[in-house]
Amino acid sequence: MSLRVIALLTITALALSGTVGAVDRQLPGWVLWVVDGDSLVLDVRGSQYRVELSDIDAPELNQAWGQAAADRLKRALTGRFVVVDAADIAPNGQVHGRLTYKNRDIGLDLLHEGLAWCTIGPVTETPYDTNHPYRDAESAARQTRRGLWSDEHAVPPWEWREQRLRPFD
Repeated sequence: MSLRVIALLTITALALSGTVGAVDRQLPGWVLWVVDGDSLVLDVRGSQYRVELSDIDAPELNQAWGQAAADRLKRALTGRFVVVDAADIAPNGQVHGRLTYKNRDIGLDLLHEGLAWCTIGPVTETPYDTNHPYRDAESAARQTRRGLWSDEHAVPPWEWREQRLRPFD
């Protein structure tokens, strides 16, 4: 086998051995603004990152409870110093991760207040953990009918987005 083929196979193997952009690190920074109920823009030493909170999905802004979720994040986080435990950072600055402020998990708080759905488990086809704090928080909000759970016909944001993408039937 030629040296060129071996080099090509080695490069290919390295490229396929890990997920591009996969990381496991913390991003401390200042919240510049809130985009919606589960995303914001973070300034980390002069670089801006769009952060999507992982493992939750809040209603869209023009969906019932969407503005309430966004307002909750704005009041709590705009101008505040937070830490994102980044699960993934894309080359374009898009970050997925869990966000903490004063040692509080913000995604967990949104779930507890009934302002988001938990996406850990069957929804994302990941292993379902019935003892996960995110699942527990959503369940408690459902049982006490907090936030969006006060609406018997609350539509999950992923279904709502899909309905908006379909052409008129």
